[in-house]
Amino acid sequence: MTHELFAGFFDHLLADARCERRAEKVLVDLLDSGNATINKFSETHTEKIGAYRMLANESFNHKDLAEAIYRHCKKNVRPGHFLGINDTTELNFTNHKGRIGNMDQDIGPITNKNNIGFFCHPMLIIDPENQIPAGISSINIWSRQESRPNRHERDYKKQDIKEKESFRWITSARGTKKLLQTCTLTIIADRESDIYEEFVLIPDERTDLLIRSSYDRKLYGEKQSLYEKLSSSPLQATYKINIPAGTKRTKRIARMSLRYEKVKISRPVNRPKGELPDYVELWAIEAMELPESVPAGEEPVHWRLLTTHDINAITDALTYVEWYSLRWLVEELFHLIKSKGFGLESAQLEKGAGLKKLCVLAIQASLTVMTLKLSLQNNHKIKADLLFSEEELMFLEIYMKELEGKTAKQKNPHKKNTLQWAAWALARLGGWSGYESQGPPGYITIKNGLDRFNDKVESFVAVMNYFKKKDLH
Repeated sequence: MTHELFAGFFDHLLADARCERRAEKVLVDLLDSGNATINKFSETHTEKIGAYRMLANESFNHKDLAEAIYRHCKKNVRPGHFLGINDTTELNFTNHKGRIGNMDQDIGPITNKNNIGFFCHPMLIIDPENQIPAGISSINIWSRQESRPNRHERDYKKQDIKEKESFRWITSARGTKKLLQTCTLTIIADRESDIYEEFVLIPDERTDLLIRSSYDRKLYGEKQSLYEKLSSSPLQATYKINIPAGTKRTKRIARMSLRYEKVKISRPVNRPKGELPDYVELWAIEAMELPESVPAGEEPVHWRLLTTHDINAITDALTYVEWYSLRWLVEELFHLIKSKGFGLESAQLEKGAGLKKLCVLAIQASLTVMTLKLSLQNNHKIKADLLFSEEELMFLEIYMKELEGKTAKQKNPHKKNTLQWAAWALARLGGWSGYESQGPPGYITIKNGLDRFNDKVESFVAVMNYFKKKDLH
């Protein structure tokens, strides 16, 4: 896979053509091997040296590599409506502290100040109709310095938003709006993005916000607070949702209540008059799990959402709750980059700048695996040539007989040469039984299947290319 997909991926973005071809090769090898450790994804000593040199090359940085990802995303986005889901993760390289120099400006303390690494904040673009990723529109990567003052020393609450790390939520949305000008957007984020300035600066005629509330905010011209108003508002509907298993959640079908109100959120008291408007008008939604479906010892699912979208009917509010529920996709992207997938935190590099470059490449590789996995969950007809070359699809068609069982239940149920059809084959290669009764395959299964597919298809493509060259002569 991927050799055709990423051909010319970095063209005209890096220092020279050699750097571009090497970056393309590293991305291909990263995805083919399923591992971010150079010694594991490089087959020869020459390839290993080439990868190290590319990642250490100071003539370009991780931002230059990211431009290729944005370009790819822009190409995939058609006119219509898309979701932009953004969040932050930290990359922990404490285990390599002895290898990374103490004076490296690209590595610093993370949430636990005894650990070192950097932070990464991507914007994942999702097609809400098919619930398939279209790409990544923004990647902010930064590191903290040891000498950074704490919140108290910086008088954080009164600090200008542009001087705070939280400004990344605004810059990420702005970058996405600038990149994707042919579509309408709903920017989705968790509680850390509940920033008054974001509600002022980001929305426009083609951009809306859908943010989980973090604060029981004061309402303009009212005695009630936001949460008081929501909890006392009339019940609009009850509905059911599937809750996947998590570290603090039991898998279940949750019974939910729905309430919503139009509200005016007051300007924070620590912002001077005239700097920002006195209020912003939003719709507030409360989706709360009813007691009968909450397992013993667990907290109920409880979302309070703020949106610039209008709510004209119950179906509007339910749609926005469903969109917000897709936020877990960016969490899955983080898992794929790290422990569940490519193991970026185990990468053996000595420079933070190189690790940041590798992080960008791992994001694109993880996105490819995610797209394959998600394609099995929805009834769409996206063609497999989005990710596979002609030769690779020929191989899949030939090899499909070995992957399918003798019974109808073990046959590939998807239309030939669709992304679903190919993903089903990869899942079988990864060890999935093929029986729908056992549930869909997970990310690790898809990733393992992709690894095995790449091992098998390489010799097939080599033979095909040999006969093509022979025919030319």
